[in-house]
Amino acid sequence: MRPSARRRGHASKALNDALPVARELGISRVLVTCDEDNAGSRATIEKNSGVYEDSRNGKRRYWINTH
Repeated sequence: MRPSARRRGHASKALNDALPVARELGISRVLVTCDEDNAGSRATIEKNSGVYEDSRNGKRRYWINTH
């Protein structure tokens, strides 16, 4: 996200809009990752019901159910 467009909910809306598409494709849950130090991405994922699984190689891993 370019700096001037941050903190306006664009990333959260994009993720939220992608989940029904995944569901239509038969995907029951999706893995979403972000860098450990990226608080904005972490908040976006958690706002969209992301459930933290673990961290690997500097990446936080979250699962989101599409149902």
